[in-house]
Amino acid sequence: MSKMRYRLALDLGSTSLGWAMIRLKDDQPFAVIKAGVRIFSDGRNPKDGSSLAVTRRMARGMRRRRDRLLKRKARMMRLLIEHGFFPDDTAIRQALTNINPYELRAKGLDTALSPAEFARALFHINQRRGFKSNRKTDKKDNDSGALKTAISALRQQLDPEGSEGKARTVGELLWRRMQSGTGVRARYRETRVTKDDGKARIDKSYDLYIDRAMVEAEFDALWAKQASLNPQQFHEAARLALKDCLLHQRRLRPVVPGRCTLMPDFERAPLALPSQQRFRIYQEV
Repeated sequence: MSKMRYRLALDLGSTSLGWAMIRLKDDQPFAVIKAGVRIFSDGRNPKDGSSLAVTRRMARGMRRRRDRLLKRKARMMRLLIEHGFFPDDTAIRQALTNINPYELRAKGLDTALSPAEFARALFHINQRRGFKSNRKTDKKDNDSGALKTAISALRQQLDPEGSEGKARTVGELLWRRMQSGTGVRARYRETRVTKDDGKARIDKSYDLYIDRAMVEAEFDALWAKQASLNPQQFHEAARLALKDCLLHQRRLRPVVPGRCTLMPDFERAPLALPSQQRFRIYQEV
């Protein structure tokens, strides 16, 4: 019994795979034995065409930020207890939550705070320690323009000397806003504006936005005042440990350059390498 000779034909598409089994006679197509197609998702949202990986990446980023916040809070709590600011008793620490932290942040610039009151204020600052830029957040397709505008506007309301009625620290400013009934949280707003030519655009803005430098300046101001009033409690070792916990930010993971397309055994040359710069100049000119 002779074996049947056939040919398998494939049609590879971006979202489909077509196939056909063709019988051969004298090495030439003779008949179609069977054919079919498999259609699969392209990995995009059918409503707006965005990649499904974007949603997963954003959710993963939120989980990581949450985990880092919880770890930082646990570390700050441990350091405050080790250095004698927070009491060991959980019930006593829980009672401190009834104290308004914004009032303590403003009060601590002029008068002495008890170690527990300072710990309450610092633990509150640690939960909302402000924005710090990196390369990934400076892209043109996000709302960094509105964010920077809000930060700049808030910075205009601060002055370390408190001149012209300005607040000395962001904590003092937030306490004033709370007393006046103004919000103390960053609220994102989108306003539809119609231009003179009839075209509409969306204006993005924040009521206020705090950056990491403002928080660092407030910590330094609070610590300097309290250390002058109670140098035994507010010593240098505690300052370094607490400030590192408050302001530490994990460095971005370096980008792997990948393999060279011409010489796969080697990695791509860095763009800053002089020979790579010369190659780009010759190529573009």
